[in-house]
Amino acid sequence: MRSFALALLLAGCAQGMVLLAHPQTGQTVECKADPWGDGMASTQIEKCVKAYKGAGYTIRGDSR
Repeated sequence: MRSFALALLLAGCAQGMVLLAHPQTGQTVECKADPWGDGMASTQIEKCVKAYKGAGYTIRGDSR
């Protein structure tokens, strides 16, 4: 059972992440998939990025 949970965790991490920063405040955030989410990691990340871009954040790094 433990190896199954580890495999799920690694599968979620394998999707990568996007780092965004706000140009005025310098605050950074990471958009990455929730391994316990709906299984659509790329969709989770895209929704997160879209929301932060709408708030003025810009992409600083993308490891997808």
